[in-house]
Amino acid sequence: MEAKKNKKEIQWHPAFVVALQALLIDYKDVLEYRLEHPLTTGPLRIDILVVKKRPDVVVKRQIAEIFRQDNIIEYKSPTDFLSVNEFHKALARVHLYKALTDGVGVDDLTLSFIVSRRPRELFRHMRETLGYAVDERYPGVFVATGAMMPIQVIDIRKLSEDENIWLQSLNRNLPGERLRRVLQLEQKYGNRLNLDAYLHVVLAANQENLGKEDFIVLTARTKKIFEEIGWMEQWRQKARQEGRQEGELKGRQEGELKGRQEGELKGRQEGRQEGKLEAARAMFAEGDSIDKIARVTGISQRKLKTKLSRK
Repeated sequence: MEAKKNKKEIQWHPAFVVALQALLIDYKDVLEYRLEHPLTTGPLRIDILVVKKRPDVVVKRQIAEIFRQDNIIEYKSPTDFLSVNEFHKALARVHLYKALTDGVGVDDLTLSFIVSRRPRELFRHMRETLGYAVDERYPGVFVATGAMMPIQVIDIRKLSEDENIWLQSLNRNLPGERLRRVLQLEQKYGNRLNLDAYLHVVLAANQENLGKEDFIVLTARTKKIFEEIGWMEQWRQKARQEGRQEGELKGRQEGELKGRQEGELKGRQEGRQEGKLEAARAMFAEGDSIDKIARVTGISQRKLKTKLSRK
């Protein structure tokens, strides 16, 4: 129950912002990020507004190829779904932003949706009702044309891993290999970007997929995060339990092997002894003395006297 509770409390939005900044880190001097940008004095806000401060710079990333001056991004966590109504609400916020912001024209705007489940109903609505053309420009990057501004829907599950690992890893049920890559990236980029919010989410959402062998690649930062989310001790217990199980299995295997070896040795020894006794019986039947038989076979005279008898 505690694990389920932790999963429900995962804060996906701050982690997404960090993932976006990490993915576009080469353009950090060009892009400005405004989180939960207010449209009015009330609760009406935009998830993320990314302002490109230099219009001449082209952001060469698959998810940012459509970027213009003011780029509005709506993020849906793995537990959320992008419906037709949610799409129109976001579109309305874009128009309101344009109306309330001096110096911003329609040609300056783009709208992006980041999702973890492909919104097939919305795509059908775009094509059949709104008359948009929706094409998959890159794996997971669906661009809609025909609207007043460029619109894209990004399915992070389908993105290419090499360029988009920061976004693609913002999910649950990641394989251990992917988690290890994220931890390695933390070592590489940890000094250039504060990744704490991102690592909190990725580790909290996938702690059950980490094994004891992953402990050796944890940095001081990731170990601290594990302590904060309360999973470090449970992970240690899991590692100790796995170690005990492996030790017991290895002990049984070694015991079975030793038993087989000892059995084979004893069998060979008994076989050799029986062979000597057969030779002794044959010599005894030929009339050889006990003394001679003992010298030839190596069997003691006392044992020969108990094993052999003349009829």
